[in-house]
Amino acid sequence: MGASFLCAICHGSMIRLRLPLVLHNTGAKPIVVQDLMLSFPDEPASHLPLLWTSSPSRLQPGPDEEPKLPAGFVVAGREAQQLFIEFEAPFSGLVPEARDYKVRIQVRVGHRKGWRSLLTFTLRTTNIIHPDQYTVYNNAPLELTKEDQKKADAALLELLEGQEKGASAKGETKRRDSSNDEGNSGTNL
Repeated sequence: MGASFLCAICHGSMIRLRLPLVLHNTGAKPIVVQDLMLSFPDEPASHLPLLWTSSPSRLQPGPDEEPKLPAGFVVAGREAQQLFIEFEAPFSGLVPEARDYKVRIQVRVGHRKGWRSLLTFTLRTTNIIHPDQYTVYNNAPLELTKEDQKKADAALLELLEGQEKGASAKGETKRRDSSNDEGNSGTNL
């Protein structure tokens, strides 16, 4: 997923991501998409998945944007549909560091039981310069200048230090594991 994404990492331990997704139905019959969720499968600190909270009409939010609640939709046979999907989780347990993360999007479809893996990709949080602002970032590697990279590292370090102070005050501990991304991969629904 080399496309842009919209990200906010709030100080209240809330993570919000807005992603452009293209769903392609390779079969002849239509597919009903009932639900979506996003997770960080290699992160033991990530207790909760990010849930589908809205389907905005564009990537960049604007003053006239009305929230469109998540609702099932149909992808016709042998067609593709582009959507912007916003995922959010309060207190997910994960505070992203300035590094790459393996991210998995899962889907529930009408003709199958349970959750199915839809897409796995690399989310590059090193591109996030202002983690407390909901703004668009490019997910392509090495997009930042060295100066912007330093700003991003400093901002995320400040956010992590604030989280660690809050966790140590509550007696909580955090564990981080690094992961190797196997690249972007999708699946047939």
